[in-house]
Order: sequence, then C-alpha cells, then structure tokens
Amino acid sequence: MIQNILSGLERKNKFAFYFSLFRIFLCIILLKDIVFCYPFIDILFKGTSFVEASPVNVLEFFNVSSTIFRQNIPLFLSIYTLLIFLLFFGIGGNITMFLVYLFYEINQGLSPFIQNGGDNLLKFVMLYMIFADSFQYFSVEKIKPHSSISNFLSNLAGHSVQIHICLVYFISAIHKVHAEVWFNGIATYYTLSLERFRGTDMNLSLAKNGIFVTFSTYFTLFFELLFPLAIWNKSLRNIFMLSGILIHIGIFFFMMIYDFQVIFIMIYGFFISNNEWITLTNKIKNYIPLNLSLKAR
Repeated sequence: MIQNILSGLERKNKFAFYFSLFRIFLCIILLKDIVFCYPFIDILFKGTSFVEASPVNVLEFFNVSSTIFRQNIPLFLSIYTLLIFLLFFGIGGNITMFLVYLFYEINQGLSPFIQNGGDNLLKFVMLYMIFADSFQYFSVEKIKPHSSISNFLSNLAGHSVQIHICLVYFISAIHKVHAEVWFNGIATYYTLSLERFRGTDMNLSLAKNGIFVTFSTYFTLFFELLFPLAIWNKSLRNIFMLSGILIHIGIFFFMMIYDFQVIFIMIYGFFISNNEWITLTNKIKNYIPLNLSLKAR
C-alpha cells in the first residue's frame, strides 16, 4: 500500500495547475502590500516613530543587523518588487520562489505590527511552494521535463497546504470550545458589537438578533471542528467549501478583515483537482476570450 502511495505521488503533479494559479495570486497580494505600505515606509520600516522594536527574524540567523535594511529600505523594496515580477512571469523557477520567500520573511520582521494571521498562513504556503513545481502554467520561461522527484515534492507540498489549513481550523475550534462566549453561543454578539469590527450599518442590528447570534456562533464552531474530516469526503467537500467561503465573506464585510479572508478562500483551491480546474477554465474561456494556453510547458 505504501509503495502504491509513493508511486502515485511520483507519477503526476496533481497540483500543477493550481500551484501555478496560486503563484499569480501570491504575486498580486505581495505587490499590493508593497504599494499600500510604500507611502508609510518612514513609519513602518525606519523606526522613526513608535514602531522601533523588531522581533526575532531570519536576519539574526545570518548575524545581520536589521538596521542595514531599515536604512536602505527603498532599495530593499525595489529588489523585492523585481523578484515578485520575476516570479509572476515564472522566471527563475524555484530559486526565485526561495528568494521571494526570504525577502517576505525579512519584510515581516521589519514591519511586524501590520501583520495578521493571513500573512502567517501565507508564509507557510510560500515555504511549501519552494519545493513545488508552480511553473507548468502561466509561465514565460520554458520548464524542464518533469521528473518523478519534482512530482513527488510538488504533491507533498500540495498535501502539506491541505493539512495545514485543516490544522488551522481544528486548533482554532479547540480554543473556541474552551472559551465561554463560544461555548455559550454568544461570541458573534460581542464581535459585531465592537466598534473596531463595525464594517456595516447592519452589525448592531445583527448583534441584537438572538437567532442570528446563536446560529452564526455554533455554525462557525462546528464548521471548524468538522472541516478537517469532511473536506476529504467528495460528497461533503463542496458543501464545506461553500460554507467556508460564506463565513470568510461575512468576516470580510462585517469585520473589515480583508487579506486574511481572501487568502483562506484561495487556499480552498488546493482541494480541487487539476482536471476540474482546467475544465472550469475552459468553460470560462468560452464566454471570456483569454489568450492563455492551458497546456503545461
């Protein structure tokens, strides 16, 4: 049985299409962060305000002071941007992916106060992608023939992403079960009542609706508890993916937590097979003309 599993992992990259698509999404997210942060580099990176302390980061492993990067932050961000563009077009392969990950890690250490849970999850996905072949599609550079080792590492990376998000949900649910507000079914009330998370005019009205508060609290709790089991069942997968999308869209609008939710929703794509993605994309092409070849390089 073990031999059959290993042979299956070596035979074909089961995540070839979505790793390539997620690579594009990743680059857009990283570029967006740079554009949004650049006007505030003096505050966020140079330590000229309350943002002075930096936590332990990858620089310390190389005995390099972060001061060097803070003093030359425009140059650092310029090189970082160039690497992201190279990755976007699939130039440099996994070496570029590693360099982008390294710069992302350094960037997080230089501006720790603006990071969130979505950034931490994205960092792990990027780490897995260093070992994966995410350049078979949407890449301008000709890719070398795929080997059994490349397929094996890519499939391990893809399954690692799947298992990681299952662990995120399950551990989150375990902590929620031990929290009184979640156990008693009133967590949504306190969340929607906070001014910090008041994303719409409906928040206070929903917080006063006992049925909505109880249902949304327990629905979220049971969703996170059952997701690690149900997502592997084909008959339940679509239901749980749709439920997760609705939950994250709700958090997006009602709580104004943006990147976090988009990243989680995009990671669901790893539970959809290559054939399903290619079939879906071809259907979209029938309605929207796209000059994209869906043949692997």
